[in-house]
Amino acid sequence: MDSPSLTTHLLSAFLPAELVDSIHTHLLHPHAPLQVLKRNAIVQVQRLFNAAYPILQPLFERLLNAMAENQGLVGVIASLLVLATILIVLNWIRRLLLWWTRLTLRIASWAFFVAVAAWVWDRGVFESARDVAVVGGKIVGYLAFLKDVWVDEYNRYEAQQGLAGASARGSGR
Repeated sequence: MDSPSLTTHLLSAFLPAELVDSIHTHLLHPHAPLQVLKRNAIVQVQRLFNAAYPILQPLFERLLNAMAENQGLVGVIASLLVLATILIVLNWIRRLLLWWTRLTLRIASWAFFVAVAAWVWDRGVFESARDVAVVGGKIVGYLAFLKDVWVDEYNRYEAQQGLAGASARGSGR
């Protein structure tokens, strides 16, 4: 199958007929501006390659000969290039993750502020302040309970360590 007929077939399978006709007329037709630009770019690249090849051929041959003579150095350089590439890609991934994390946290914080503002608008300032005081009191009470549990556990641990220390000294260890 030709690539144009395959392309036309795939386009007609996914897009409406008017859009397929427009794409064929404006993008895929041999006299379309995109196709003319593509042909001109290919001609220019081939012309540049043909002009540069005789100049660069001796340099490539010297480089290949030097690489053949120093294979250990080539291996080290290749390893360093692979390592540098990996580090660059990992840095891109890190920056992308940081960007998405910042975006997500900004969206979440603005959504929280909008929700609080809507809640205050709906309930009224005094009702909202009373609700905040009630919830804050419950949180402080829960934190006091956690503090008591933590202090009790800490004292129990200290008592166990004191007994273990006394028995270790008494046994002569």
